Amino acid sequence: MSSSRSKKPGKYHHGDLREALVQAALRELERGRLEDLSLRALGRDLGVSPRAPYRHFATKESLLAAVAVEGLRRWEAFVMPRVAAAGPSPVAQVRAISEAYVLFAVEHPAAFRVMYAPYATVEEGSPELLRARSEGHRAALAVIIAGQEAGLLRAGDPMQLALSLWTSMHGLAVLLTEGQLGRYDRPIEAAKLSELVSGLMLEGLLVRPKRSSKARRRG
Repeated sequence: MSSSRSKKPGKYHHGDLREALVQAALRELERGRLEDLSLRALGRDLGVSPRAPYRHFATKESLLAAVAVEGLRRWEAFVMPRVAAAGPSPVAQVRAISEAYVLFAVEHPAAFRVMYAPYATVEEGSPELLRARSEGHRAALAVIIAGQEAGLLRAGDPMQLALSLWTSMHGLAVLLTEGQLGRYDRPIEAAKLSELVSGLMLEGLLVRPKRSSKARRRG
Protein backbone atom coordinates (compact mmCIF):
# COMPACT_ATOMS: atom_id res chain seq x y z
CA MET A 1 0.00 0.00 0.00
CA SER A 2 1.37 3.44 -0.91
CA SER A 3 2.11 5.95 1.82
CA SER A 4 -0.44 8.39 0.33
CA ARG A 5 -3.26 5.90 0.88
CA SER A 6 -2.24 5.31 4.45
CA LYS A 7 -2.73 8.98 5.31
CA LYS A 8 -5.99 10.09 6.83
CA PRO A 9 -8.23 12.21 4.56
CA GLY A 10 -7.43 15.90 4.86
CA LYS A 11 -3.86 15.39 6.08
CA TYR A 12 -1.00 16.47 3.82
CA HIS A 13 2.73 16.86 4.07
CA HIS A 14 2.36 20.29 5.70
CA GLY A 15 -0.35 19.21 8.15
CA ASP A 16 -4.09 19.81 8.20
CA LEU A 17 -5.08 21.19 4.80
CA ARG A 18 -8.39 22.61 6.02
CA GLU A 19 -6.67 24.70 8.67
CA ALA A 20 -3.88 25.61 6.25
CA LEU A 21 -6.45 26.93 3.78
CA VAL A 22 -8.13 29.08 6.44
CA GLN A 23 -4.82 30.58 7.56
CA ALA A 24 -3.66 31.09 3.96
CA ALA A 25 -6.96 32.82 3.14
CA LEU A 26 -6.49 35.24 6.04
CA ARG A 27 -2.94 36.03 4.91
CA GLU A 28 -4.16 36.60 1.36
CA LEU A 29 -6.96 38.87 2.55
CA GLU A 30 -4.43 41.00 4.41
CA ARG A 31 -2.83 41.75 1.03
CA GLY A 32 -5.75 41.71 -1.40
CA ARG A 33 -9.48 41.98 -1.91
CA LEU A 34 -12.04 39.48 -0.70
CA GLU A 35 -13.56 39.10 -4.17
CA ASP A 36 -10.17 38.06 -5.60
CA LEU A 37 -9.74 35.15 -3.19
CA SER A 38 -9.54 31.81 -5.01
CA LEU A 39 -9.62 28.26 -3.66
CA ARG A 40 -7.53 27.03 -6.58
CA ALA A 41 -4.92 29.72 -6.07
CA LEU A 42 -4.70 28.98 -2.34
CA GLY A 43 -4.27 25.28 -3.08
CA ARG A 44 -1.56 26.03 -5.60
CA ASP A 45 0.28 28.21 -3.09
CA LEU A 46 0.06 25.40 -0.53
CA GLY A 47 1.44 22.89 -3.03
CA VAL A 48 -1.60 20.60 -3.35
CA SER A 49 -3.62 19.48 -6.34
CA PRO A 50 -6.29 21.86 -7.75
CA ARG A 51 -9.06 19.58 -6.48
CA ALA A 52 -7.69 19.09 -2.97
CA PRO A 53 -9.15 22.30 -1.42
CA TYR A 54 -12.64 21.30 -2.59
CA ARG A 55 -12.52 18.22 -0.36
CA HIS A 56 -12.84 20.62 2.56
CA PHE A 57 -14.70 23.58 1.08
CA ALA A 58 -17.20 23.08 -1.71
CA THR A 59 -17.35 26.80 -2.41
CA LYS A 60 -15.46 29.97 -1.71
CA GLU A 61 -18.37 31.03 0.53
CA SER A 62 -17.90 27.98 2.75
CA LEU A 63 -14.19 28.78 3.06
CA LEU A 64 -15.01 32.35 4.05
CA ALA A 65 -17.44 31.07 6.69
CA ALA A 66 -14.54 29.12 8.22
CA VAL A 67 -12.34 32.23 7.98
CA ALA A 68 -15.03 34.21 9.80
CA VAL A 69 -15.10 31.58 12.56
CA GLU A 70 -11.32 31.88 12.91
CA GLY A 71 -11.67 35.66 13.10
CA LEU A 72 -14.24 35.34 15.89
CA ARG A 73 -11.91 32.99 17.77
CA ARG A 74 -9.13 35.53 17.48
CA TRP A 75 -11.53 38.22 18.70
CA GLU A 76 -12.33 36.20 21.80
CA ALA A 77 -8.64 35.69 22.55
CA PHE A 78 -8.12 39.44 22.04
CA VAL A 79 -10.94 40.70 24.25
CA MET A 80 -11.02 38.32 27.23
CA PRO A 81 -7.70 39.43 28.80
CA ARG A 82 -8.86 43.04 28.48
CA VAL A 83 -12.13 42.27 30.24
CA ALA A 84 -10.21 40.54 33.04
CA ALA A 85 -7.83 43.50 33.35
CA ALA A 86 -10.78 45.92 33.63
CA GLY A 87 -11.64 44.54 37.06
CA PRO A 88 -15.00 43.50 38.51
CA SER A 89 -17.03 46.60 37.58
CA PRO A 90 -19.55 45.82 34.80
CA VAL A 91 -19.27 49.40 33.56
CA ALA A 92 -15.50 49.09 33.21
CA GLN A 93 -15.93 45.76 31.48
CA VAL A 94 -18.44 47.18 28.99
CA ARG A 95 -15.94 49.91 28.14
CA ALA A 96 -13.16 47.35 27.76
CA ILE A 97 -15.23 45.26 25.33
CA SER A 98 -16.32 48.32 23.34
CA GLU A 99 -12.84 49.72 22.96
CA ALA A 100 -11.28 46.31 22.27
CA TYR A 101 -13.75 45.79 19.44
CA VAL A 102 -12.47 48.85 17.60
CA LEU A 103 -8.81 48.09 18.31
CA PHE A 104 -9.24 44.52 17.06
CA ALA A 105 -10.68 45.83 13.80
CA VAL A 106 -7.76 48.23 13.36
CA GLU A 107 -5.11 45.62 14.18
CA HIS A 108 -6.79 42.71 12.33
CA PRO A 109 -8.77 44.33 9.49
CA ALA A 110 -8.83 41.23 7.25
CA ALA A 111 -10.35 39.02 9.94
CA PHE A 112 -12.77 41.78 10.97
CA ARG A 113 -14.08 42.30 7.42
CA VAL A 114 -14.87 38.61 6.98
CA MET A 115 -16.45 38.23 10.43
CA TYR A 116 -19.20 40.58 9.33
CA ALA A 117 -19.00 40.29 5.55
CA PRO A 118 -22.15 40.77 3.45
CA TYR A 119 -24.49 37.81 3.58
CA ALA A 120 -24.01 36.98 -0.11
CA THR A 121 -20.26 36.66 0.45
CA VAL A 122 -20.17 34.14 3.29
CA GLU A 123 -22.06 30.88 3.74
CA GLU A 124 -24.46 32.23 6.34
CA GLY A 125 -26.07 28.87 7.03
CA SER A 126 -22.87 27.43 8.45
CA PRO A 127 -23.77 26.10 11.93
CA GLU A 128 -20.22 26.73 13.10
CA LEU A 129 -20.39 30.38 12.04
CA LEU A 130 -23.83 30.92 13.58
CA ARG A 131 -22.59 29.45 16.85
CA ALA A 132 -19.36 31.48 16.80
CA ARG A 133 -21.20 34.76 16.17
CA SER A 134 -23.61 34.04 19.00
CA GLU A 135 -20.77 33.24 21.38
CA GLY A 136 -18.85 36.29 20.21
CA HIS A 137 -21.58 38.61 21.53
CA ARG A 138 -22.33 36.62 24.67
CA ALA A 139 -19.69 38.32 26.82
CA ALA A 140 -21.04 41.81 26.13
CA LEU A 141 -24.59 40.69 26.83
CA ALA A 142 -23.58 39.02 30.11
CA VAL A 143 -21.74 42.14 31.28
CA ILE A 144 -24.71 44.38 30.49
CA ILE A 145 -27.03 42.06 32.42
CA ALA A 146 -24.60 42.14 35.36
CA GLY A 147 -24.59 45.94 35.20
CA GLN A 148 -28.39 46.03 35.26
CA GLU A 149 -28.55 43.64 38.20
CA ALA A 150 -26.07 45.84 40.08
CA GLY A 151 -28.24 48.88 39.43
CA LEU A 152 -25.51 50.57 37.35
CA LEU A 153 -27.01 50.28 33.87
CA ARG A 154 -30.48 51.32 32.82
CA ALA A 155 -33.32 48.82 32.78
CA GLY A 156 -34.68 47.38 29.56
CA ASP A 157 -34.06 44.57 27.15
CA PRO A 158 -30.32 43.83 27.58
CA MET A 159 -30.11 42.59 23.99
CA GLN A 160 -31.33 45.95 22.70
CA LEU A 161 -28.81 47.77 24.88
CA ALA A 162 -26.05 45.47 23.61
CA LEU A 163 -27.11 46.06 20.02
CA SER A 164 -27.15 49.83 20.50
CA LEU A 165 -23.63 49.74 21.85
CA TRP A 166 -22.38 47.27 19.24
CA THR A 167 -23.77 49.14 16.25
CA SER A 168 -22.09 52.35 17.37
CA MET A 169 -18.71 50.72 17.92
CA HIS A 170 -19.08 48.66 14.74
CA GLY A 171 -19.75 51.80 12.73
CA LEU A 172 -16.60 53.39 14.10
CA ALA A 173 -14.60 50.22 13.42
CA VAL A 174 -15.77 50.10 9.79
CA LEU A 175 -14.91 53.76 9.21
CA LEU A 176 -11.43 53.17 10.59
CA THR A 177 -10.72 49.97 8.68
CA GLU A 178 -11.90 51.56 5.44
CA GLY A 179 -9.61 54.54 5.93
CA GLN A 180 -12.44 57.05 6.19
CA LEU A 181 -11.11 58.85 9.26
CA GLY A 182 -7.59 59.72 8.12
CA ARG A 183 -5.01 59.78 10.88
CA TYR A 184 -7.35 58.07 13.33
CA ASP A 185 -6.75 54.69 11.70
CA ARG A 186 -3.41 54.47 13.54
CA PRO A 187 -3.72 52.27 16.66
CA ILE A 188 -2.86 55.03 19.17
CA GLU A 189 -5.32 57.52 17.67
CA ALA A 190 -7.96 54.79 17.18
CA ALA A 191 -7.64 53.90 20.86
CA LYS A 192 -8.25 57.51 21.89
CA LEU A 193 -11.26 57.84 19.61
CA SER A 194 -12.76 54.52 20.69
CA GLU A 195 -12.37 55.59 24.32
CA LEU A 196 -14.25 58.81 23.61
CA VAL A 197 -17.07 57.10 21.70
CA SER A 198 -17.50 54.28 24.22
CA GLY A 199 -17.64 56.83 27.04
CA LEU A 200 -20.34 58.83 25.27
CA MET A 201 -22.34 55.68 24.58
CA LEU A 202 -22.08 54.55 28.18
CA GLU A 203 -23.45 57.87 29.40
CA GLY A 204 -26.72 56.89 27.77
CA LEU A 205 -26.72 53.48 29.45
CA LEU A 206 -25.87 54.53 32.99
CA VAL A 207 -28.54 54.83 35.65
CA ARG A 208 -28.97 58.45 36.65
CA PRO A 209 -29.22 59.25 40.36
CA LYS A 210 -32.72 60.32 41.32
CA ARG A 211 -33.11 64.00 42.11
CA SER A 212 -34.68 64.97 45.39
CA SER A 213 -38.07 66.69 45.39
CA LYS A 214 -36.36 69.90 46.59
CA ALA A 215 -33.88 69.77 43.70
CA ARG A 216 -36.72 69.13 41.25
CA ARG A 217 -38.58 72.22 42.55
CA ARG A 218 -35.46 74.34 42.14
CA GLY A 219 -34.99 72.96 38.59
